[in-house]
Amino acid sequence: MNDADHASRPALLPFLAVLRVQGPDAATFLQGQVTHDTRLLGDGRTLLAAVNNPQGRVVALLRLRGSPQGIDALLPADLAEAVAARLRKFVLRAKVDVRVAADLRAVGIRADRPPLPAAATEAATAWFDYGPGRKVLAVPEGVLHEVLNAPAGESAEDVETRWWSQDVAAGLPQVFAASSEAFVPQMLNLDLLDAISFSKGCYTGQEIVARTQNLGRIKRRTARFRLPAGSSPPPLAGLSLDGTKVAEVVVSARAGDSIELLAVTSLEAWGRTLRSEDGREAVPQALPYPIAAA
Repeated sequence: MNDADHASRPALLPFLAVLRVQGPDAATFLQGQVTHDTRLLGDGRTLLAAVNNPQGRVVALLRLRGSPQGIDALLPADLAEAVAARLRKFVLRAKVDVRVAADLRAVGIRADRPPLPAAATEAATAWFDYGPGRKVLAVPEGVLHEVLNAPAGESAEDVETRWWSQDVAAGLPQVFAASSEAFVPQMLNLDLLDAISFSKGCYTGQEIVARTQNLGRIKRRTARFRLPAGSSPPPLAGLSLDGTKVAEVVVSARAGDSIELLAVTSLEAWGRTLRSEDGREAVPQALPYPIAAA
């Protein structure tokens, strides 16, 4: 079975988790914690947004979706508990409960595939528009069989590799535990991906994010590169130009016979071939959206 066959089938995504922010004050509470405007969730859309620290550094990226009980958030599993704990510190008197939905499992599906059986759709307690052509369902573990039709021979590692390689191709950054609080939102191109509202008002880190935008101090942007075959460099691994580190890896994955990656890169090095820490050439690749500042 080829990669296209695998990609067309629902796949378990254990590297993603769901936070449930529930209660009558859920939207108001998150409005003060994330970069996007939670009032827009009322029309059923999925919003990409960042949770920042007070210094404007991205703690995590969330995909937000409204629910009858509040708001659901999709994020990497290795950050879920830490982000839930961080958000709970800001609850104070708000009528809101923040917790990891430990009973739910994330399942990735292609948006253009045939409709799932009615029983499978009913089993999903949350779903998110993730990226071009992809959705994520969150379903209780006990009814996974209603959704999954996993092909034999595709390992969990293969599923994860394919998922992140699609993120790289789409220019979608990700923040993991290893890279949490490393970058401001604009370094991750979040202003170009409709993940920041500059009119919504205050949220944690908002002053730094607004100042960066208004003063044009965006000196580093996320770029896409291709490496020859080998190991995938981890988050924050360096890329160098003439022996000087000028970029840090955001996300990487095998794609065919090569490795593709996104890296936060100095604009002075934009469009240049860089070198990985093990000496491989990192050749620039096109992003599916323009970087006007480059």
